[in-house]
Amino acid sequence: MTEPSAISQGTSFFSQGWTWRGKLFLAENPTRIVIAFHGFGRSMEEMGNHLPLYPSNTSMLSIGLSHHNGSLVPDHSNSFPVLEPGVFHQAIEGWLAELGFSQIPKHLLGYSLGGRIALTLFERFPLAYHGMILLAPDGFKKTMLYRFAAETALGRACWAFLDRHGEATQRLIRGLHRFKIIPTHLKRFALQHTKDHAMRQLVIQTWETHRLFWPSRTGTERAWCKLPERGVHVIAVFGSRDTIVPWAWSKPWQRMSSSHVHFLTIQSGHIMHHPDTVEELGNVIFKASNET
Repeated sequence: MTEPSAISQGTSFFSQGWTWRGKLFLAENPTRIVIAFHGFGRSMEEMGNHLPLYPSNTSMLSIGLSHHNGSLVPDHSNSFPVLEPGVFHQAIEGWLAELGFSQIPKHLLGYSLGGRIALTLFERFPLAYHGMILLAPDGFKKTMLYRFAAETALGRACWAFLDRHGEATQRLIRGLHRFKIIPTHLKRFALQHTKDHAMRQLVIQTWETHRLFWPSRTGTERAWCKLPERGVHVIAVFGSRDTIVPWAWSKPWQRMSSSHVHFLTIQSGHIMHHPDTVEELGNVIFKASNET
């Protein structure tokens, strides 16, 4: 595993009313560019911690997802404009061309929510990318809570009601845990994501804006079946102690994987950016990629 030698700088791109902020980690004489997507509520800079997973001549564009890190959505009569995957793909292509990276191989890296973004882009535009690494990735299972809150009018109304009664919502969550209706990890997750008005708005805005970014098994299978002949690998790594995105969610997808798709686990929880964890990630990814 190599040590990162890239120099970071801020960058941004505007397209069709959308503005994305980014952090460019620029290597000397780069031979590949990694497009990285962070998790919900996380920073762009954090994704740079994963540069040791790649050769030293790798640059990275870490993109701030909409509503995060200064990335702005268009003015719209609807307070939650929906981003089309094709629009995002075109913006990324234009951004890379503007930065001078249109002629070198592009790879995807997604963590948590960013994994769902990466999965969707790879399904829709597989030939655009020469590899993908997913870390604790969302996107393999759509929970009932998400379906209700983001995809139904009643769910959105209920979330708005909870937002207006934030303190009562937090008391309800603690009560459900006290009576053992929800487990401890779910209590912590729910309290974190309903802690104040700003966080509750970030949750619903992020869900709504990215609600078209859900991969399908059929489309993904078509994208994955061509991997061996292209020499391209897809690697999804889950934490064995992760209660936010558990390993079990990936099992239905594992049945359709090819020789160049690898589902792996490491000894970690949901957070995967600490140096020791990155080192373990590098070891398991290297082993899987070289066993094919």
